[in-house]
Amino acid sequence: GHVLHAANLRLIFLLYLIMAAPPFIPGAKVRELVTMRDLIAEVGRALQWFSEGEKGGVFQPVRSVVPVQEHGGFLGVMAAYSRLSNGLGAKLVTFYTDNAQRGIPSHQAIITVFDPATGTLQALVDGVAITDMRTAAASACAVKALLPRPPRVLCVVGTGVQARSHVDALRTEFSFTEVRIWGRNRASAQQCASDVGGEGVMVCESLPEAVRDADVIVTATLATEPVVFGRWLKEGAVVCCVGACRPDWRELDDELMEGAVVVVDSREAALKESGDIILSKVDIFAEVGELMAGSKTLPTIPGCGKKFLLFKSLGMAIEDIVSAKLVYDRFMEQQVQS
Repeated sequence: GHVLHAANLRLIFLLYLIMAAPPFIPGAKVRELVTMRDLIAEVGRALQWFSEGEKGGVFQPVRSVVPVQEHGGFLGVMAAYSRLSNGLGAKLVTFYTDNAQRGIPSHQAIITVFDPATGTLQALVDGVAITDMRTAAASACAVKALLPRPPRVLCVVGTGVQARSHVDALRTEFSFTEVRIWGRNRASAQQCASDVGGEGVMVCESLPEAVRDADVIVTATLATEPVVFGRWLKEGAVVCCVGACRPDWRELDDELMEGAVVVVDSREAALKESGDIILSKVDIFAEVGELMAGSKTLPTIPGCGKKFLLFKSLGMAIEDIVSAKLVYDRFMEQQVQS
């Protein structure tokens, strides 16, 4: 009788949850429910599905962006549906470059999770934690797809949340002997280095010195003009370019762009949003999902006439949606178990 009674209570509680207002899942809870390793696996599948077209079952228009010129901000709307993960939702994200001075994050976001069968809103999920983690998870997937051998030296250009998140994601996949951090503001770079902690972390005085001989270079800055130059890089280096998400912004110079095999998360988005690709007029070799699925094979460096490998990340709605869906599913499991 007790077992039946407990099952009934559980069912009643579930019905209550469904009928009650949809839950809001805050950032701290998100980080408690999913690990970086979970998201690397989830985002990896999403990148592949996205690049498989019809078979992959992803529907995702390029994000629409509303400029808020008076205040130097942007509002992005990013919606997607994944048939294979049964995820439907949208992220609303604001991006204000001057927020750092105000002590407010440059990106703030909320993700909606809907039931694909009925269109019912199931949850609101903090989008900041998911954006931080999924962006770095995508870069980790790209580095795995691009690098023939395990990297030893990581260089991170920038000292914000993405710098920290990328160290976390890349360390989940690889063991680095050195993790070099460079930022315009030395105090911020030192704080970032102390936050990531662990083996081989150092703050570099000059950017050319930070980049020299690095196997993987992550650029996660708010730069609008090139900060990293091809002449500094060693042959075979992989660059993950995470900033410069507007068509007139750059992080990398023409020499680097022209010398690289260029891989992106989404061709369509890169040609519309990436200043580094649009202004340097380089060709896109592949989407990272095509490399992961094996439908495209990387040319050999330097045999193909290129010197570097570049992953240009703009971030995709599908990464947010599969991540938020995983968070929601685990949240519901936890509710039922408690």
